[in-house]
Amino acid sequence: MQIILPEFLRWQPGVDQWAIPVSAWGREPGRHLRLRRVWLDGRPIDRYNIIFPLVLPVYLLPARAGTADPLAFLRTLAAGDNRYPCSWLFIKAAGLPGLQVAGGGHTLELEFVTFGGRLYRAATTILVAPLPVHPRWQPVELQMHNACHDDGHWPPAAIVKELADRGYRALYFTPHADLLAGFWEGFAGRCRELSGIIAVFPGLELATRNSAGHLLLYGLADVEGWENARDPGQEIIDRVNSLPGFSASVTISHPFGRPPWPWETEPVLNYSGLEVFSGLQWHFDLQSRPLELWRLEVARLAGRIAQTGFFPSARAGSDWHQILPYQGYVTYVYLPEGWAGLPWDAKKYLLDLALRRGHTVASHHGGLGYFLINGQPPGALINLPPGAVMEIEIAWQGIVAGKHQLFLFQGNHSEGPVWQAEATGTGKRYTWTFKLSAPGEPSYYWLYVSGPDQVLTSPVFIGLRK
Repeated sequence: MQIILPEFLRWQPGVDQWAIPVSAWGREPGRHLRLRRVWLDGRPIDRYNIIFPLVLPVYLLPARAGTADPLAFLRTLAAGDNRYPCSWLFIKAAGLPGLQVAGGGHTLELEFVTFGGRLYRAATTILVAPLPVHPRWQPVELQMHNACHDDGHWPPAAIVKELADRGYRALYFTPHADLLAGFWEGFAGRCRELSGIIAVFPGLELATRNSAGHLLLYGLADVEGWENARDPGQEIIDRVNSLPGFSASVTISHPFGRPPWPWETEPVLNYSGLEVFSGLQWHFDLQSRPLELWRLEVARLAGRIAQTGFFPSARAGSDWHQILPYQGYVTYVYLPEGWAGLPWDAKKYLLDLALRRGHTVASHHGGLGYFLINGQPPGALINLPPGAVMEIEIAWQGIVAGKHQLFLFQGNHSEGPVWQAEATGTGKRYTWTFKLSAPGEPSYYWLYVSGPDQVLTSPVFIGLRK
């Protein structure tokens, strides 16, 4: 039997509680566990600071798992359903003396006991650290489901509080079109009502014809005519792009989830984003399937950006239905200074527009890395004569301790990075400035950060100006 906890959870300093998903798996049916003790950094937590079900069910590891290791089985779900059931342990963090002052990483250990007296333990890392604050890069959750409008298990207000506690400044609820049942006006109104510390906006997840893949739609005014699993993907994308206002856009959801997008038989054009970090994902290096696909798609579509403005910008989305550990991925979106103080409609329009233009950075744990070329952010198209001087600024602020490597690549990175650096520590903001000569042909640049955290930026495209 094995207790499954997320490998990493993060909250802002000073939040009143932590919500921790716990799941138990074994080969023998019919077992239950009782929570016996909880430690934080080796110190026991008093029972009055803990809310947990009386017993934890042990889920039967299916025969199809092909392994006696539950964690190995769960990792295979990254290529399939991406979900597994869990119970929720709530810890009243505000009642833990000295915790908020200490901040940083903490080890949480749980001990369970069977009714026969056998003990089981599991541990995870709790990071108490704020997301980086930047006047233009705002942290956003781009794919979220809930119990009132969709097939999530948490009510919208509870989700909004949880994401506020994690430092997000905006989120999109993206119910499945068939479950929303056409109640767009009430849905959008509820999003407006829930907006406060973070802004809440309505989006939509739509299956293509025969449910061959899922698309995320942003910037919609209603859902009339968006029938689920009816139209080909390209037809949906073209209809969204032609909507009035030119701020609506499409992102390809969980490219290797369930169902995966049919890349070989249905390549599409003119979409605005690709989820490189999505659902219950286990690998984030450049050889992981989503990041490898992203590189191929950018290379395939880069030549069209001057004519269309569309390309697969780098996105993250949890696809959280509340029956799997919340991963805490962050999409940083480049927005005007003062965006947070604008009215709801203005904030929505500017965020919708930034998503359509691809001004995004995808972050695994929440570190912020980005670069500017001549002051222009990821997603920009800059036309320069060959050999023109390009002023490059690169910035990094990590929240996870450890050594990080930063790489600036040109094109498909086949010849290695054109620049690289190393950064350590948390909270400190690193900046580098240097110059490059503009290439003699259309090209693009992008930044990748590896280490305890992983970050991928959308490209900056360089066009030719004679």
